[in-house]
Amino acid sequence: SEQLTRQQIIMNFIPYVENELKKGTRLHAMTRHILGLFNGMPGARKWRRHISENATLHGAGIEVLKDALGYVS
Repeated sequence: SEQLTRQQIIMNFIPYVENELKKGTRLHAMTRHILGLFNGMPGARKWRRHISENATLHGAGIEVLKDALGYVS
């Protein structure tokens, strides 16, 4: 079976996040489950820090995830 890259997992996760944001779910409630996705890889600490610092902000959206991907891709 074909394995997805970590980046592909996040790209597949984004439509779900967008849908949940429209329902009023806070970004932090979804992103806390993926903080460890890049553990052991270059940029993993910056990935976690960016999400941790920005996902809790009022109005935080998928751009937080997309920006964080820049640290690990």
